[in-house]
Amino acid sequence: MRSFARVKWWKLTRILPARLKGEYNVRYKIALLILGVTILAASIAGCISYQSVRRLIVNKSERNALLEVKERGNKIDRWIGTKKTELETLANTPPVRSMNWSVAGPYLKSEVNRLQDFKHFALIEPDGSYFTTKVGRALINVSDRQHFKKAMAGEVYVSDPTISRTLKKQSIVPISAPVWSNSLENQSKKPIGVMNGVISIERIAEVAGKLEYGVGTYAFVLNSQGVPIVHPDARLMGNIDKTAPSLLESADTNLANVTREMVYQKTGIVLTQINDARVYVAYLPLQQAEWSIALVIPCDNLEKELFALNILAAAATGLFAAAILAVIVALKLFSQKCIRTRTEALIHRLTGRIRASLELDRILQTTVDELGTLLKLDRAIFGWYDPRQDTVEFCWEYCREGLPGRLGIFGATGGPSGDLAARLHRCETILLKKTSAPDATESQEVAHLELTDSHYAVVPVLTQTNRLGYLFASANRRFATPEEVEVLETIADSLAIAISQSQLHGQIQEELKLLEEVLAQLRRTEEHLVQSEKMTIVGQLAAGIAQEINNPINFIYGRLIHVNDSLNDLLNILRLYREQYPTPVPRIAKEIESFDLDFISEDLPQILNSLKIGTDRIRQSVLALRNISLPDEANKERANLHESIDNILLLLAHRLDKKILVVKEYSNLPPILCYPGQLSQVFANILSKAIDAVNRIDKFDQTITIKTDIVEHSTGRFIAVSIAHNGSRIPPEIQDRIFDPFYHTKSLKNFTGLGLSVCYKIIVDLHGGRLTVQSPVPSQIESQTLSQTEGGAEFIVELPIV
Repeated sequence: MRSFARVKWWKLTRILPARLKGEYNVRYKIALLILGVTILAASIAGCISYQSVRRLIVNKSERNALLEVKERGNKIDRWIGTKKTELETLANTPPVRSMNWSVAGPYLKSEVNRLQDFKHFALIEPDGSYFTTKVGRALINVSDRQHFKKAMAGEVYVSDPTISRTLKKQSIVPISAPVWSNSLENQSKKPIGVMNGVISIERIAEVAGKLEYGVGTYAFVLNSQGVPIVHPDARLMGNIDKTAPSLLESADTNLANVTREMVYQKTGIVLTQINDARVYVAYLPLQQAEWSIALVIPCDNLEKELFALNILAAAATGLFAAAILAVIVALKLFSQKCIRTRTEALIHRLTGRIRASLELDRILQTTVDELGTLLKLDRAIFGWYDPRQDTVEFCWEYCREGLPGRLGIFGATGGPSGDLAARLHRCETILLKKTSAPDATESQEVAHLELTDSHYAVVPVLTQTNRLGYLFASANRRFATPEEVEVLETIADSLAIAISQSQLHGQIQEELKLLEEVLAQLRRTEEHLVQSEKMTIVGQLAAGIAQEINNPINFIYGRLIHVNDSLNDLLNILRLYREQYPTPVPRIAKEIESFDLDFISEDLPQILNSLKIGTDRIRQSVLALRNISLPDEANKERANLHESIDNILLLLAHRLDKKILVVKEYSNLPPILCYPGQLSQVFANILSKAIDAVNRIDKFDQTITIKTDIVEHSTGRFIAVSIAHNGSRIPPEIQDRIFDPFYHTKSLKNFTGLGLSVCYKIIVDLHGGRLTVQSPVPSQIESQTLSQTEGGAEFIVELPIV
């Protein structure tokens, strides 16, 4: 983003009031005129001198380049001549002149290894059949080949590239030489055969590629028809069997002209343009073949000697320009000093006022006020754009005194829907109509705003939240010059920064509020953990107390059996005494009557039986307490859920009033693999809350129903335990968050056992089951009319059968 510190102050001075600019005096204008004439004369003289020296240097560089190309081209010519000589020498050796392949073949194969430039040799009979060092006897005839005809005519000939009939699809350059007979009688007649040497086109390209003149140069070779036989662009290359267009027919007229000179066997160097690049092309014909070779040299390679001249000219121009600039600056410095000072002061003041506050309303109102004052506007407005409604909501405005305000939501009349933003960017003439309901005091004129082309400007302001706003500026004069638009854009950039800072400040305040809420949640969590720790300690104490109670109770229970047996024995003995001695002595009869022996005989067994029942109940309660309070083992174990629920009901018997009916509807369930202690704590928590719920409703038939069953889902079979009550219902707004660990409807100290969030974790996370709640219970809604607080609730625990 741009900032006010980077605004070009000399542009901003153009839109300031005329009283701030001042006038240039006559002497200043005359001095500028004389300076301009001097600059023009010196520039013309310098350009003529530079061009003359430059031409001399370029001509010398061209001659040197052509001379070097000729020298390297002669090396290529000599290389081709050497190959011709080597082939002609082989043609005159006795093995070859024998025209007997069994004699010439081994010799030529050894020569192929010695003469690396040749791929292979061929010995051709006068009828065109031949042997090669590659395949031996070839089943192909070459009597139609030009190089064969030339050699049979007695000429050592370098052919244009062709496709090898022996080595399929390989482009080669055949060199042919006549083979003369050893016999003195046949020396004056026609050749008895042809010696053919094959050089790959890649080898020709490699030799031609050594012709270079700095970085970026490349060479190409043309045959007598102007067809490239070696060229960096393989698509242009042709041969006898695969013809290609001649460069004489090229669409590039410059390339066609160079080709024409090469076909005419001319030598030279020319500056031209090929493939949109200025290059020098040096060309010359080859003497050993009907070819011409050219070297394309980038213009910079040849004109590198101009670097020193260009540096000198640039230095001279720079010094000259610096001197001129110094004079101009000296002339203008004083006249613009005051304007510059005033401009910078305005800029800093505007920047400071816009960024002085973090309140969005104050920032935007300050911006439109300062903008309207600085640019002498009729109206400056900031509004938010709504792309869905294609409207602009004007929220902050500056308007010249006497003009009505234009605040509200405005949309464009006419034009396609959704095109308002594009029309604003193009600064078209737009009639904006107020779409929000106008006040009763507003006239029809106030409900419209006309933006006329060339009299207003609008720049977008995009905030970090991607909300798009627009800064409008309009005047009754011609407006929106490039300088004025630049000032608006700069102000818009600074405004976007200020809005972002304001939004960031608001976000920080929201984050602080959120942190306070999180801190409060952490404190509640800490209380929860403390309460859980207390419950753990209580459980440990309960386990210890249960152990201490269990020992004497077991002792008493065991002795009660022996006491009961002994008592029965004594009563039997008494009965036998009474049967054998129905009339006891008076003293015994008196004692029997005073102790009421008959009553004691009947009541004492009942007392012992009551003691036995009481101690048995104490033993069951102690056992249930130990199952709940002792921690589970590390591994799961199979348990009977019905026994766990019954143990919990036994422990909660003291809270079950006589008017609370507990209904058990147990199904036949298999033992389930679980953590029994933790499941008991879950059932204790749910049953305890069910007792609380029914006690809050004053009803005669207070019922808690416990059902167990086996259900099937798509994920498998589950044991379902439903605990329902007809007490107070759970409000809908609480049901959605009832298992949230940070949501409570009462203090932790009033909770019995674990919270529902911990129960949820035990069932879902630890056992892979489900814990759901519905309130009110559907069965109760159907059966009776309920108040807002009645309806009960049903907790359903589902555990997978493993």
